[in-house]
Amino acid sequence: MNKVILSITALLLLNMTVKAQNTETINPEIKALYTTTETDLRDWMSYLVSPECRGRLTGDPGFFRAVNYTANLFKEWGLEPGGDNGTYFQNFPHPYTEVKEGGYFNLYIPVNKDWIAKDYPYPDHYMVGGTSDSGELKKLDLVYIGYGITAPELNYDDYKGIDVKGKIVVCERDVPYQGKDPKLQKSWTPYQYHNRKMTNAVEHGAAGMLYVTVTGNPNPGWNKDFIYACISDSVAADIFAGTGKDHLTVKANIDKTLKPNSFPINKKADIKAVTEYHPDGKGCNVIGILRGSDPTLAPQVIVAGGHIDHIGMMPVLMPGALDNASGTVIVMGAAKALAQSGYKPKRTLMFVLFGGEETGLIGSEYLASHPVVPNENIKALINIDCLGTGYGLGARIAPKHSTLFNYLEKANDTYVRRPFKAVPGRDEIITRPRTDDANFFVKGVPTISLFSFGATERTPYHPPGDVIELIHFDIVKDAVKLLSETMIEMGDAPEIEATAR
Repeated sequence: MNKVILSITALLLLNMTVKAQNTETINPEIKALYTTTETDLRDWMSYLVSPECRGRLTGDPGFFRAVNYTANLFKEWGLEPGGDNGTYFQNFPHPYTEVKEGGYFNLYIPVNKDWIAKDYPYPDHYMVGGTSDSGELKKLDLVYIGYGITAPELNYDDYKGIDVKGKIVVCERDVPYQGKDPKLQKSWTPYQYHNRKMTNAVEHGAAGMLYVTVTGNPNPGWNKDFIYACISDSVAADIFAGTGKDHLTVKANIDKTLKPNSFPINKKADIKAVTEYHPDGKGCNVIGILRGSDPTLAPQVIVAGGHIDHIGMMPVLMPGALDNASGTVIVMGAAKALAQSGYKPKRTLMFVLFGGEETGLIGSEYLASHPVVPNENIKALINIDCLGTGYGLGARIAPKHSTLFNYLEKANDTYVRRPFKAVPGRDEIITRPRTDDANFFVKGVPTISLFSFGATERTPYHPPGDVIELIHFDIVKDAVKLLSETMIEMGDAPEIEATAR
């Protein structure tokens, strides 16, 4: 009897040992697909969008809580630090403006000999400008100034013959040129920047600006004593009411003719902004590295990146769940999966969380200009921005690098099995760069932008309503799988070709 029991016990112990050995020898490529859980993704995002992180405006204390949180996780997962002086942080200068409570906007409409004030709800119809100085403008005259552009070389000047000194200008975003000619697009692009429009208004003596785009705007360009607010199209329509002109018609005619149509408006406005400018602010990128194991291929690098910053408190919390806590947790998910699965890549893998994207792609520009690995060693950079809704996945790649689609399509077909779109980008950046990968693309790095599609709800852009409840974590989790498997495929390929296919 005892012999039988001993035999059974021995068999059980042998079976347990074999199972343990099988668990330990599971293909790391498969294990990586299940290392990051949906609970991980929800937990990370919940912290990033929490009041503690204050909307993650680069330079703000909330931003540094967010980057410290992610750096600690990189360390816990065993990634090497890729930042300054053996840390995970690559630091850069970053002035920023904090928007505080107390701002407002009123429009004054003439009725007989009186002025009737109309106020507007925040944030649907107005927001304090993210780089406004602190101050108050009371009942100042309004002047419509088109796109606020002075461009002698283009024979275009919205300020010609118009007196705006001491007044509030009403200004459109972007530029009037809507054509496809690459040369003309390049010529007009510098005039798209918010800070250039603000500076031009200051140089013409304007006291403030109403900017026709009701979104939080933390782009750089602070000007002393210059006060501005962002307004909705419906507020712009109210401003034009009674002038005999329709706002959208005037704007469309400027676009069509490329001729300014600026004029004073018989209305006035109050703008008050309560802000604090931090000229000595700092920002950083968070960088973690999984070192390659092959002596020949290890110097080559595959990068996954997404920006961790958002627009902060304006003055209410702007959570930035889709933009871009979604991309941040996808990069984090791939980092955990590949670092903790036992996978040993032949090439080096680098994971970057960019700061300063919302203020003008500052963090990515800094890393591209102060590389921690030579840019020529980067075989591909995969960027993730606002991927958190819908049912399908896709990638955008320049036609000259389109063979990189092969890695993504194989990863999707084998492990993810979502509807997939391969979308060609441009072989040359001729308009204003709007995503972090552009700063590497212009330096010759092949880049990939991952995205999702199929969302039925409206995509929020810089409102307080960009909350975690909007996120579809099933697509986020599959994006982690797609990114992880693509990096595995690229990390171990004998050779990576980024050419036209």
